[in-house]
Amino acid sequence: MRHVSLYRKWRPRTFDAVAGQEPVVRTLRRAIETGRVAHAYLFSGPRGTGKTSTAKVLAMGLNCEKGPTPEPDGTCESCRAIVNNSSMDVLEMDAASNRGIDEIRDLRDRVNLAPVGGRMKVYIIDEVHMLTTEAFNALLKMLEEPPEHVVFVLATTEKHKVLPTIISRCQSFDFRRPGVALLSEKLREIADAEEIETEPAALTLISREARGSFRDAEGLLDQLSSFSDGPITAAKVRELLGGTGSDVLLETTDALYERRAADALRVVDRLQNEGRDLSRFAGELIAHLRRLMLLPHAPEVALAEVGQEERAGLEEQASRIPTAEVVRVIEALGDAVARARRGGDPKLELELTFLKLARDYEEPQVDALLRRLEMLEKAVENGAVAAPRTDAEPSGPVVRAAPVVLAVESEEPAGEVEEGEPEEEVSAGPGGEDGQDGAGGIGAVAAQWGQVMRDLKDRKQALTATVFAEGQPATLDNGVLVVTFPEESDFYIKEAGKPRHSEALGEVLESRLGVRPRFEFRIGGNAVSASGTPSSGVPAPVESEAPKSRGREEAAPPPAPTAPPPEPELEARETTGMGGSEGDDLVRDSEEVFVMAREFFDLGNQNRGS
Repeated sequence: MRHVSLYRKWRPRTFDAVAGQEPVVRTLRRAIETGRVAHAYLFSGPRGTGKTSTAKVLAMGLNCEKGPTPEPDGTCESCRAIVNNSSMDVLEMDAASNRGIDEIRDLRDRVNLAPVGGRMKVYIIDEVHMLTTEAFNALLKMLEEPPEHVVFVLATTEKHKVLPTIISRCQSFDFRRPGVALLSEKLREIADAEEIETEPAALTLISREARGSFRDAEGLLDQLSSFSDGPITAAKVRELLGGTGSDVLLETTDALYERRAADALRVVDRLQNEGRDLSRFAGELIAHLRRLMLLPHAPEVALAEVGQEERAGLEEQASRIPTAEVVRVIEALGDAVARARRGGDPKLELELTFLKLARDYEEPQVDALLRRLEMLEKAVENGAVAAPRTDAEPSGPVVRAAPVVLAVESEEPAGEVEEGEPEEEVSAGPGGEDGQDGAGGIGAVAAQWGQVMRDLKDRKQALTATVFAEGQPATLDNGVLVVTFPEESDFYIKEAGKPRHSEALGEVLESRLGVRPRFEFRIGGNAVSASGTPSSGVPAPVESEAPKSRGREEAAPPPAPTAPPPEPELEARETTGMGGSEGDDLVRDSEEVFVMAREFFDLGNQNRGS
């Protein structure tokens, strides 16, 4: 006698034999009993859950000689024909291979024909989501106006691909995926009936491997019964499926938790030498870690897919390893499996992951870096952190602002301090008390200088932004903002002193800082007026309210190297002439350098003219 596969032999023939789908079975039984059978049903759910089998049981109940009945006897001519797929009144069509409009048109031509031997004609269309759009439209017409003697049963594993217009014309039933316990119970029933010796642990492994499919579980049991000489054991199941035992999973998890990198790497090498699938091993390890993660919080969920022989080791390991550590390993292994699926070497990916986990190698998180960067930017904008030095800052000496003196109410004239009394220094930002501007003020201006340039461009002041982008704020003292420019910046100095540029800069600073300072522009440590001519001593600031020009401007001499800043006592000393006594050969300040250069060039021009 020819062998019949177990999944075919044990296919449900009655509603009572449909396991794990009680809501669906109860509804269909009640519909047959009350004569309220719909003209179209949609059965959706994972593969191997009994969709097509339930459709055939429904057809048997409608056409049974004792029916319509929810309990078909299975012995009458109609029931036997349906079981043997020879009934003329029950047509099963695979939409995956008959998905075109021509097949649906042929079906439409036969729909109006009366049943041959039964009461109803039942059309079972499997994998209905594979139909083309044109075929769906043709099927929709039949579902809208079906003959009274026709019942359609549409089965699919991907309900979301079925047109909503089709779903709306059917009674929809969702078939649930059975659990490991239910599958094991069903396999035990089949094994006892077929006189197949099995271990409970082996049935648990088979049920877990089937992933909720009765057909797959029964097929694996049939395959193992041919593979095994004696009883079906868990070791034989792992040998056939290429899986690893729970002892290997426990060993690997302990090695990673205890930071024993060598032991974890040896497990990977041993499994590869045994011919095991490392991708499958990674998946089994993730499933084991998932159970460890769930066991302290939801033990009934964690132990649902675990046999009695595995629970002791799992519970002992879960009591030692913190959940946070388990989550860390799961995330790392998930990334390794994803890289292996994209073409990476599974062994290399596992070795890299195990080494990182055992050595606590951690890659910087992009989200954390972005958060830190945003915090630093906000701190710089608020003046809490000094702005970083840029290449645009002058390389020469910079004249620092003198400390701000806090005026004390007294009868003494303002600005005079008696000898021996210390000066009290205060630091205030722009717009602070008493209108003073100190270190905090220049810090805020320097921090927002780049944003000020962008604001100028937004106000259609691109030229102004280009001019001041070459400069860098140096000091802010008593409402005077000193902006320094690098050497050889004659053009930018002249343009910066023009009222239309300085006024535009002042408006932006006022809108951002709440104060509108006056401006002083310098080349390095030398102050320069709006016309580009250096001034003597400590120059007065070039204000935006200054006159545009006084007649024809003289050509500015080429910039000379700046001298070091004078000592404080020299700064306070009044100078006469060019800053030195007669006969003194020392150069006292930068003004002497410009005068000497002018005399030199005038003498050269006279010689060339003569």
